[in-house]
Amino acid sequence: MDDRLRKSRLWTIGTLAGAVIIVVSACSSGTTPSPAGGASSPAASAGGGAPSESPAGSPAGSPAAGTKHVAIVNKDMTDDEIKAAIAAEGSLTVGNWTYSATDEIVTQFEKYVKDTYGADIKLNYVGSQQPSEYLTKLAADQKAGNKASYDVIAVEENYWYDASQQGLVDDVLDSDLIPNQSMVLDGFKHAPQSIAFQSTAYPGVVYDKNDAPYLTKLMDLADPRLKGKLTLPKPTDITAGGLLLGLASEMGKDYKDPEQMKEVVDWAVQNLGPNVLKYTTDQATPQQLFESGAIDAVGFWNSLARLEYLGGHPEAALLVPPTIYPASGYLWVPKNAQHPVLAQIFMNWRLAKDVQFPNDWPIDHGQWSELSEGFLGPDYVDQVPDWFKADYNTYFPTLDQIQTGFKTIDWEAYNASAKVFLDYYAQQLGV
Repeated sequence: MDDRLRKSRLWTIGTLAGAVIIVVSACSSGTTPSPAGGASSPAASAGGGAPSESPAGSPAGSPAAGTKHVAIVNKDMTDDEIKAAIAAEGSLTVGNWTYSATDEIVTQFEKYVKDTYGADIKLNYVGSQQPSEYLTKLAADQKAGNKASYDVIAVEENYWYDASQQGLVDDVLDSDLIPNQSMVLDGFKHAPQSIAFQSTAYPGVVYDKNDAPYLTKLMDLADPRLKGKLTLPKPTDITAGGLLLGLASEMGKDYKDPEQMKEVVDWAVQNLGPNVLKYTTDQATPQQLFESGAIDAVGFWNSLARLEYLGGHPEAALLVPPTIYPASGYLWVPKNAQHPVLAQIFMNWRLAKDVQFPNDWPIDHGQWSELSEGFLGPDYVDQVPDWFKADYNTYFPTLDQIQTGFKTIDWEAYNASAKVFLDYYAQQLGV
């Protein structure tokens, strides 16, 4: 997109790296929100807080003294009014992926709202590895004139773009309830609608470096030694699309041309299909198969390699391409959200330093690495925990590499092409 980072080269992921696959793929700042019964004060707590002035470009200009400008509802609200609104809303629903630490995300956010605003709320955290389901539901809600089924969507960037083209996204930036946005690089924002909560997510191949050391590129997945030892994502979303972009690059094909992408699909069906034990976008299934030794390679997201490696499976390795097109996660609020104030509170919390780097959460290192997905800006760099400092750049790029080593996807062109080649892929597989 126009306001994305322009990036051009890649890093090497040390011992976790093999090679290959191009893909389509927070922290505190300023003052904290007023704690329950207290006044605003500088602090470094989860969620950060609202600055004393409305950010530049706020539709209402500078809010009245003692108030914060709250986007979407477009009101200047006092701390007491904000707390009352949160208590009245009482809950929110977030559409995201399936994390192994989902329960802890819920626990931590509910605790944060209680500690900060004195309200007992419920976070309904909906997980799916097929985010297109969220857009289908939101479009149906809008057509029926109903309130949106979700208050926040937190999935890959391309779904924000698709939803924005359908008129499903509300304007949420700038808001005094999301001051942590100031720590995020401008290239990771699509103001006024969305902001990244990841910087380094992309579909990839995780493989057993002991049993499948011959894997150096995506086309190697056709090796007959891998027969019945491979899982690939269903042809339903960007997980599959990203892998096909990788194949297209290796084959010298243009992802913007659906006819060329059909050739890529034909090659994949004919050459990779015989090796595939199962097509699935559910994380738990291939993870269990991989850990049991039933399969040697998994087509999924790059975070799975770290999750496995740090979870006690040192044989897990990641194929790394010479160029990466990330499809990182972006936060946005659907139009007609039922709980707009809590939606903004959640977005700010998700960008907090101690949520982007959940070092104090009671989770294992693998789960930590699944939730922490790279630096969003320089304010986050000092958050790497002591236990990971020596090895962090083996598995994650530096901030400079993030800014210079990734390439952007032309989402308009990709979406138009993918509508054709992913449908074709599904037809060829009979799914």
